Amino acid sequence: MGTMTGVGVAYGEAVVADRMSPRSHSRESIERVVFEEVARVSPTATIRTLVPESSLAGCGIDTARFLDVITRVEGRYQMRFRDEWLHGIRTCADLIECIAARMFDEADRAAGPTVLPSRSTRPLPERTSARPAAVKAAAAGDERFAFPECVALEERLAGLEAAGLENPFLRANEQVHGRTARVGGRDVVSFTSFDYLGLAGHPDVTRAAKEAIDRFGCSASASRMVGGNNTILDELDAELARFLGTERAVVFPCGYGTNASLFNHLFGAGDLILYDELAHNSIMQGAGASKAGKRSFRHNDPEQLDGLLRDLRSQYKRVVVAIEGVYSMDGDYPDLPKFIEVKKRHDALLYVDEAHSLGTMGPEGRGICDFFGCDPADGDLWMGTISKALGAGGGYLAGGERLIRYLGYTTPAFVFSTACSPPNAAAALEGLRVIQREPWRVTRLRERSELFLKLAADCDLDTGESSDTPVIPVIVGSSSRAILVSQMLLERGINARPILYPAVRESAARVRFFITSEHSEEQIVQAVEAVAEVMAATQG
Repeated sequence: MGTMTGVGVAYGEAVVADRMSPRSHSRESIERVVFEEVARVSPTATIRTLVPESSLAGCGIDTARFLDVITRVEGRYQMRFRDEWLHGIRTCADLIECIAARMFDEADRAAGPTVLPSRSTRPLPERTSARPAAVKAAAAGDERFAFPECVALEERLAGLEAAGLENPFLRANEQVHGRTARVGGRDVVSFTSFDYLGLAGHPDVTRAAKEAIDRFGCSASASRMVGGNNTILDELDAELARFLGTERAVVFPCGYGTNASLFNHLFGAGDLILYDELAHNSIMQGAGASKAGKRSFRHNDPEQLDGLLRDLRSQYKRVVVAIEGVYSMDGDYPDLPKFIEVKKRHDALLYVDEAHSLGTMGPEGRGICDFFGCDPADGDLWMGTISKALGAGGGYLAGGERLIRYLGYTTPAFVFSTACSPPNAAAALEGLRVIQREPWRVTRLRERSELFLKLAADCDLDTGESSDTPVIPVIVGSSSRAILVSQMLLERGINARPILYPAVRESAARVRFFITSEHSEEQIVQAVEAVAEVMAATQG
């Protein structure tokens, strides 16, 4: 799934004042977070009764509750605990010290205060610790909305303005034609779209959507369970299953909601949810809402997962392993055969989020199974969206007949949400058929992605672990530089958005490019040359 990178906001996570800067976390704020999370799961303790010396065992924190605390802390601070750090944590003070000492990697700790690269034509104002006047005025306004989170966001936005930078988020497209968009009254080449195969504007796809409106209207107007179903949705269910090679598929109204609802619905007390540490926020939110135990494992590391399952499997009734087909921040992917091997060895379930791999992976664009030549039956749940490569909007679950039928009757995000709209369902259905009629789109997407990576390597640009996918980050090293690089690229006619801390580590802030089959070779060359020029201009 795509991840929100708003100013100071990790997707779905409330921002508190102590999260706004990598160096603003006081010991007192860490203590408060630890007390909140321990009290949340403790059967006996409250925030008022906790002190640093409080014993976790004395608070009734068993292994499952302790891992729940760790997972929540990981989400709040965007950090990942290594297994060896957890040994010896017996009190709240131990956990507080562990967070304070290890919440940032060495590169972040050595980076010092974030300083914006200067531009000779735009000198930067001196930094000041005083709140901007507009923020002070807002904070002094209606007290009903004076949440610390709101004030923190306002301060961050005001800080961008004071530094001479434009807010790069929520920038509106005025018009879109293929890979050219109009932004701020000028035409730019857009690298911000998930429309990997160019189907959102394909004439057959748009015609199908218009015909669906004529037949059924713009909205399904009810959930599929109680009147919102239609023949197009039924056809889309069946076509998705055929395309993916599964026994059954069912379309949901929203991809994010599918993940967020499924884990809480299907797994509960006595179960365990293990997820990749870079899994999409929707997976972490779904896991967090469940009463099941939950734990992250190192990114794309089946060996560590194997060790965790060896240690933990016997303690739980059901265990599910959640991974993604393509990770939307880094453009890398898991070794699916190894994960299948591990899950079989330990009698676990495998859940694969294919939001960014459907249509982009494999010779026919059928996803990560197509890429590795795996049998979809070796996995258990294949989730995806129809809002990216299929050019529409919505989500789906696919897998074995019995389980998918059950989920299609009972999952809250399906039962209690208005169904995917007729034009979206029709667009996705026709999109699947176009992919099979025009396989050159998948081939061209792969060629354009390879071209971007090759040219970037020739220019010594850091694209991280991206390979074999159309998601390509250019890592620039700080959030402020990422905003500036993105802004300077837009001035050169290239629209690519920055990804900032806390969505990624401060030292790994980046400008992310989504390649599509609609990008021409000339547009790819133009983009890489512009990035190289801007990177050189913002050094030092």
